[in-house]
Amino acid sequence: MPTHQLVGLIKKLRNFEGLTRKFALGEVLNILGETTYDDAGFFDVGDFKVVVSCDGIVESLVKSNPLLAGYYSVLVNVNDVVAKGARPIGFVNIISSSSSKVRCKVAEGIQEGLRKYKLKLLKGHTHPDTSYDCVDAAAVGLTKNVLPSTTAKVGDSLIIAVDLDGKFSSKGWLKTFDSTTMKTSQEVLERLNSMIELAEGRLAHAARDISGPGITGTLAMLCESSQIGARVDLGSIPKPADVNLEDWLTTYPGIGFIISTNRPQECMQLLRSHKLAAATIGEIAAGKEIWLSYNGQHALFLDLKRESIFGVKPSA
Repeated sequence: MPTHQLVGLIKKLRNFEGLTRKFALGEVLNILGETTYDDAGFFDVGDFKVVVSCDGIVESLVKSNPLLAGYYSVLVNVNDVVAKGARPIGFVNIISSSSSKVRCKVAEGIQEGLRKYKLKLLKGHTHPDTSYDCVDAAAVGLTKNVLPSTTAKVGDSLIIAVDLDGKFSSKGWLKTFDSTTMKTSQEVLERLNSMIELAEGRLAHAARDISGPGITGTLAMLCESSQIGARVDLGSIPKPADVNLEDWLTTYPGIGFIISTNRPQECMQLLRSHKLAAATIGEIAAGKEIWLSYNGQHALFLDLKRESIFGVKPSA
């Protein structure tokens, strides 16, 4: 890939809607005084840390496939909790729609997700008279050691762990790689348990699940949360043979994580033992610049000294 082609790819990655929509967070974060930008929060109760995630499903998916939207409302929150090294134990949701058919399909999808991830439904709420269709949800998990997004360290290796046994699909800007619906609950939980064991063994400094912004967008969120930079070789990223690089970098995989660690070999051995593809793709660097390389070419992806994924004023 010549340098001009890498620069062209980076332009597309920067303009990807799954990433640019995160910029709207800044106006809310500033009001609430939120400064960690993590994908889940946590607090101590005795010897345990309670990890809480909340998320909403994009309206286009709720309208086009309410059953899948309900299922994904479980999946996305489970992944956020597991990325922190916590074992998910409970789930709450809000279903909003004036259509009985949509509400029931969303509920069926949620029930399927609860069975898949062996979660207890703690509480739900329904708005039956809205002018829109949506599902919002939250999950709760427990751990003794959290993997934040804020503690990646300069010199750490960057690892991607992803389940490549699945199927790619695309609708509008939303690209997904389904690696869970066709698997048994035991198979899915075996893969997710890798992150829980990784946290319990204190094998990593930080982690984040690969979500709507895709691989490069999630990397950027991890870097901004930790106030550091990174150097990444795109060619080293594990990917399905039938998905092109641009699509893969902007895909939301059913199971996928980015991990910052100073013990990469131990991490990869553990992740692979849980049937995830795992590879070292680069390293954490000082300077708040994220550089991408491919086939010997290098180009700047983001300079977090001057710009923000989360729409906040960059710190010096």
